[in-house]
Amino acid sequence: MSPTITGIIFDYGKVLSLPPTAQQWQRLASMFGADDAAFQHSYWGFRDGYDRGEYDGPEYWRMVARAFGVPLSDDQARQLVIWDNDQWTNENPEMLAFARAVHARGIRTAILSNMQRDMLSFMRAKFHWLYEGIFDSQVYSCELGVVKPLAEAYLQTCRRMTSRPETTLFLDDKQVNIDGAKRAGLQALLNTGSRAEVEAYMAG
Repeated sequence: MSPTITGIIFDYGKVLSLPPTAQQWQRLASMFGADDAAFQHSYWGFRDGYDRGEYDGPEYWRMVARAFGVPLSDDQARQLVIWDNDQWTNENPEMLAFARAVHARGIRTAILSNMQRDMLSFMRAKFHWLYEGIFDSQVYSCELGVVKPLAEAYLQTCRRMTSRPETTLFLDDKQVNIDGAKRAGLQALLNTGSRAEVEAYMAG
């Protein structure tokens, strides 16, 4: 293990969790009669404000619905929140095992995720490993009020986990967030949940 890595920051979605299935995405899109491309555009288009905690789940889904000109009842909005939370909580055993292993070897670990409050509450109720001490710090945008790729998200996480940015490795599935981490002075690796890729990077 490379001595230049004193800490690892894990993104949650598609790193510590597996991606939603095509069926799970379709379940959401079908509420609006939308094809996948159009739905994805609106889904992500309003997401940063949701992840910063500027509005709640039902309001987020009403914004998506308005983009399609589709009326949405309160019951439908609540159902979409439940389906959305469900599709992002397919955990990735491979990366959780890796996080346990490196933490046991003295590497500082943290989660940094753009995540809204509904999802965070759902996660905290579902995953016992959030309370096992695998991660020295857990930083979520809805509580921090800052989303990746802003530098403060990465630097605040480094401070909380007591690891210097230049010796901290950040893992994320989105290139924009990798670029943000590098601008903030961290090492960063584009990763979609592959333990082998991270181990190869650390081996140098």
